[in-house]
Amino acid sequence: MPQDTQENGNKKNNLSEANRAIWLVKVPKYLGKLWDKSPSEMEVATIRIQKPAISSEPFKVSLSLTPELMELEPDSPIASEHELKLCKTAEGTNLTGIFSTLDNEEPSMEGWITHKMQCLPVYNTQYLKMKEHYLRSAKPPRRVKPLNHIVKNYKPVSSHAHNKDDCKRKDGPKMLSKDNIMDLLFQAFEKHQYYTLKDLQFITKQSVFVLKAILKDIGDYNKDPAHKKMWELKEEYRHY
Repeated sequence: MPQDTQENGNKKNNLSEANRAIWLVKVPKYLGKLWDKSPSEMEVATIRIQKPAISSEPFKVSLSLTPELMELEPDSPIASEHELKLCKTAEGTNLTGIFSTLDNEEPSMEGWITHKMQCLPVYNTQYLKMKEHYLRSAKPPRRVKPLNHIVKNYKPVSSHAHNKDDCKRKDGPKMLSKDNIMDLLFQAFEKHQYYTLKDLQFITKQSVFVLKAILKDIGDYNKDPAHKKMWELKEEYRHY
């Protein structure tokens, strides 16, 4: 058994309540604020402990707020019925002591925390009204904001430019037969005598490898400084 008083340095601790068991209860914010508003002499709640039908089950603990406490917030609905659920039971030496001090009096030990519990509101009509009230108050009101400039409205587009480019890349140029490519080349050389490979590729829309294979048969590659790196038809295909 602990002594009634114990010296700690130059101070004395009152240990008369050292054997008392204390429940550490975590309460919702709205309940904690309401208790802070209440006077010290006011009765704020009533705890009921119901014995279970089966001995192996835990006790049912409920907490009911007093009408005097509810009158401190008459405009906001608050759930009056709560349930205390056991979170953890302290065992062995893993105990936490609670001390209190008042003005200049000696510190007093209030007891040891034996149970850690959580206070939860009972799911009923009163709780739903409180939840709805908090949700509405937390939502910012809608406001009309005047605009000093014209807002541009863009019409919807079924196919954007980048989508069209992607389709072109996927489709690629259509492969023509050798006769069709030669017809396009002859038509081009009727207009001009010399062409670069890049120009002929733009006209025929064919790959470089296909054009080079055909041009080697019907054309000559110039190395003269005047028309360097340009193609012209062989003499047997010229009409000029």
